Amino acid sequence: MSTTLLTTLAQSASDDSFFSDTGENPLALLQSALAGRLDLLNHPGRLVDTLHQINGVWAVIFLILGAICVFNGLRWHKGVIIILAGMLGALAGLWVGDKMNGGHQVAAPALALLFMVVALPGLRFAVALFGGLAGAFIGANGWTASGGDESIHYVGALVGLVVVGMLAFMAFKFVIVLFTTVVGATMMSVGALTVMLRVDAWNEPLVESLHNNPLIVPLLVGVSSLVGIVVQEGGGMKGLNDKANKASSGAEKKGAKPA
Repeated sequence: MSTTLLTTLAQSASDDSFFSDTGENPLALLQSALAGRLDLLNHPGRLVDTLHQINGVWAVIFLILGAICVFNGLRWHKGVIIILAGMLGALAGLWVGDKMNGGHQVAAPALALLFMVVALPGLRFAVALFGGLAGAFIGANGWTASGGDESIHYVGALVGLVVVGMLAFMAFKFVIVLFTTVVGATMMSVGALTVMLRVDAWNEPLVESLHNNPLIVPLLVGVSSLVGIVVQEGGGMKGLNDKANKASSGAEKKGAKPA
């Protein structure tokens, strides 16, 4: 299984079109998929259609950035916030470009740069904003996944937005951990599924499995987020490694017999 995946990635990487043509803007694709459907993770048909349009280059980028967010989001939260602010600015630029009947090439980078410059001085408000958006995403998908009426999933989104947004001013560190793990887990899942869908032998079985079990993706994102929260609360991968080394050293000292 892993050999097939590595072979596919190697063949894709060796193909000039893999790098020369990175396909449609993934931010625009995700914006379109999430428009009016924040509980996207519970709709495998719509999700798979979007993943099929994402180029393999972006899938690998999503995997790398997602892993950074999940396991070290708190430690590198300023950089993560700047990147997310840039992505949000680019999305805003795409929306403005649509209203202006074009102009995406100017509006998207201009607003991305503006959002990135403003993000650090307004760090606490940026955390509240991204935390609230992550809360809305969690609430919407949690609402549908728990059996709620998907036509009013925005109720769960609104609750998540308000609760997590307010928590940013009372539990700053926790909200950073929460939104970095949720964003990271989602990016990792999108990247991994996109790569897997590029493998011919896995495409059809994976699509069928996702359609038959709509909770697979929400569960995958949820478990990854919980793992990330545990890791980050433990001080990140380095912190967990240090604690493991200390515990091992302590056990060895206790077990040592006096000369």
